[in-house]
Amino acid sequence: MDIRIDSLIPFDSLKTNIDHVFSVVEKNGKVVLLKDNKPVYIVLKYDENNLTDAGIGMSEKPNYTLHEAMRIVLSEAKNKTMHAAELADEIYKRRLYLKKDGSKAEYTQIRARCGHYPDMFEALPGNYIKLKED
Repeated sequence: MDIRIDSLIPFDSLKTNIDHVFSVVEKNGKVVLLKDNKPVYIVLKYDENNLTDAGIGMSEKPNYTLHEAMRIVLSEAKNKTMHAAELADEIYKRRLYLKKDGSKAEYTQIRARCGHYPDMFEALPGNYIKLKED
């Protein structure tokens, strides 16, 4: 988790200047509250599309197979086409599919999956992946 120096705030600020605390949360997305110069609490701004920092809500997201996750993301993309690396990043960001070790699927794995589902995906030049129309 990346923490900006201005996101480190004394715990007592909750009592004395709560508006400042939440303005920093609004600006930086998070605040670390300190007691005796040690972190004791983290206040995060809720963002349902980016819960990876704190591991919050990950079990709430459905688990899909890689090709199902590819279909979901590509169906929302312009021209139903994305670069394989961008597709991998978006699938990981939304936590639609994770490898068994919790890491993201690499673009090479996504490209290979096109060959397993030729009726669903088309691999285009330049490492672009297109969702075929139904």
